[in-house]
Amino acid sequence: MHKINWWRVASIALLAGSALLGFGHDLIEDQKSEDELRSMVQEEVQRQLAEKNSTN
Repeated sequence: MHKINWWRVASIALLAGSALLGFGHDLIEDQKSEDELRSMVQEEVQRQLAEKNSTN
């Protein structure tokens, strides 16, 4: 039977957990910036429509 090095197992688990958390954070940041961009475009379209309606 092999002797298990629990420190190695724990360090690999911590590395994997850290990578998953980092990846999740990146996904959240991407979603946040996508939402901000969509919001900016929507505000600009509304501004242009309001401007067009006020000139008519």
